[in-house]
Amino acid sequence: MAPTVRASRPLEGRRRRLVTCADSTRLTGSIDLDTALRQHRPDDHRRDYGLGYKPVDGSEQAIWVEVHSATTREVSTVLRKLQWLKDWLNENAEQLRQLSERADRDIRYVWIASSSVKIPRRLPQAKRLAQSGLSLKGKLPLP
Repeated sequence: MAPTVRASRPLEGRRRRLVTCADSTRLTGSIDLDTALRQHRPDDHRRDYGLGYKPVDGSEQAIWVEVHSATTREVSTVLRKLQWLKDWLNENAEQLRQLSERADRDIRYVWIASSSVKIPRRLPQAKRLAQSGLSLKGKLPLP
């Protein structure tokens, strides 16, 4: 039996400044998915955070955020976490998967660099990242 995933207050402390929202009433919920599933799935490459967001058009969306160092050697790790999330949504969270599909591609799956980005565009890792549907950002500003 899968564990119950409870909403929590992710992005505490220094990570909180990485996601901003001009109108905080548009944020509808959040979860620290990594912590929520750590005990049940300790060996998985779990995604960090999920955010509920309601843009101006009013259709609720799910946005998935991974805060991780952005170096060439970490691209494979973060892409494994993205694939894990997609598989987990398909197998365990159909409604969240549907909410994810509503989000704009640019903010659906976001990798927020925990420090400066060190992934040269000419390398194969940068090309894999560009093809993955994962957006690499320094911060995630939501309107």
